[in-house]
Amino acid sequence: MEKTLFKTENLFLLICLIWGVIFLFINPPFQTPDEFEHFFKMWGFTQGTLRHQIKDGISGQVLPESFVNLYNFYDYYRRIDTKIPFKASMRANKLSLEKEKTAFLNFNPSSYTPLSYFPSFIVLWILKLLNIKPLLMMYILRFCSLLVYLALCYCAIKITPCLKWTIWLFSLLPVNIYQAASVSVDGLTFGLIILFFAYTLKLAFDENIKNIDIKKILLWGILFAYICILKYAYFPVIVVYFLIPKEKFASQKQYFKYLFVIAGLSVLLIAAFLSAVMSTPVMNEHTKIFLINDKTDLIKQIIHSPLDYLKKVVISTYILRGFIYRNIVSSVSVFFKMIPFFAVNLAYIALILSVFYRTVQGQVCKINLKQKSLIIAAILVSYLVIVTSVYLIYKSKTYIVGIQGRYLTPLLLFGLLVFVSQKKCIKNRLVPVFLFFVSQLLLLCMFVTIIGLYA
Repeated sequence: MEKTLFKTENLFLLICLIWGVIFLFINPPFQTPDEFEHFFKMWGFTQGTLRHQIKDGISGQVLPESFVNLYNFYDYYRRIDTKIPFKASMRANKLSLEKEKTAFLNFNPSSYTPLSYFPSFIVLWILKLLNIKPLLMMYILRFCSLLVYLALCYCAIKITPCLKWTIWLFSLLPVNIYQAASVSVDGLTFGLIILFFAYTLKLAFDENIKNIDIKKILLWGILFAYICILKYAYFPVIVVYFLIPKEKFASQKQYFKYLFVIAGLSVLLIAAFLSAVMSTPVMNEHTKIFLINDKTDLIKQIIHSPLDYLKKVVISTYILRGFIYRNIVSSVSVFFKMIPFFAVNLAYIALILSVFYRTVQGQVCKINLKQKSLIIAAILVSYLVIVTSVYLIYKSKTYIVGIQGRYLTPLLLFGLLVFVSQKKCIKNRLVPVFLFFVSQLLLLCMFVTIIGLYA
């Protein structure tokens, strides 16, 4: 009988918890991309502000002065691009909440909803009632995000009937754990996508599931809709629905009916979100330098000259290819420091190798060429939506700026399905050992990168 500690999901839980807590503490506050926006956005939810507040035509948020002081304290080190002394953080921890003393901070609040921060914003509301110090609040919220990611990935690894080690290694990518151990929506987003991926494999390839009833497909639909609420650009991955055999449904009509209902409801959610975002023209002065207020003209240009726009996308991808390639696997701080190139290459090699690994009793993923083609097409469309979203936000000249590899990290997981083969597989028991050491090397490189940047 397999030992409990060495079950794949338990091994993940142990490793991710250890490294996640380490990253949580060695990474100073507000150093993860957009971390202060997410923190302050959640505070707005506790105040009943669902979007943002405006003062003198500029967007921002009314916050406790202690929050503003904490942000300015760490922003000083970020602006001068210098290391943050440990003693400095100890001084910052002396700041009390004093929520009755408020100040207005100019920044461009994120467009996320309370669901994007569940359950973190509820935890923040409780911390607010308890008058917890601002710095301690941040670390508790980071830990909350990490726990959510842990729970979702643990369930994913546990339920998947195949590609268990692929999901295991992907869940331990440095960028995933780093973002999960911060105040952001990425921990929830990445975790939900991994669980959605695993649950799709379960419905499609679990030999014990002969028939798919309304409860199973409802859960699949809820997971997918939640992902669309978090990041609408991932909508095209709905094509993995076609991995599920039609024979598992009562009829072909039911098969397509479920798909259309889920897709339709998700589109309505996305439309409602975009409608709210597009009607938000106000932003802070710093943002105005880089952003475009009116997106209508840009959308018209794309529609009237689609080939010219596609050319710009291709050129931008080519120019940023090295950054995107590395940033998909690792990214540290707002300066996008990354682990060494050899480690990034090793990560991709190990992920592809993991797809071919199968235990003797392991179930087979049967994915044909047509299904793989649909997955590739979905990834390309999703990438185009991501790049277009960035294009509509940031001003660009010769190429589109602002494309981050971590936006594409979830697409990497679906892309690995292209390598699935029924005939070619590896059953050598040393493969998991190799994958384990690769994961530890990657996380160690991430640790050294963070320490080198801040210690």
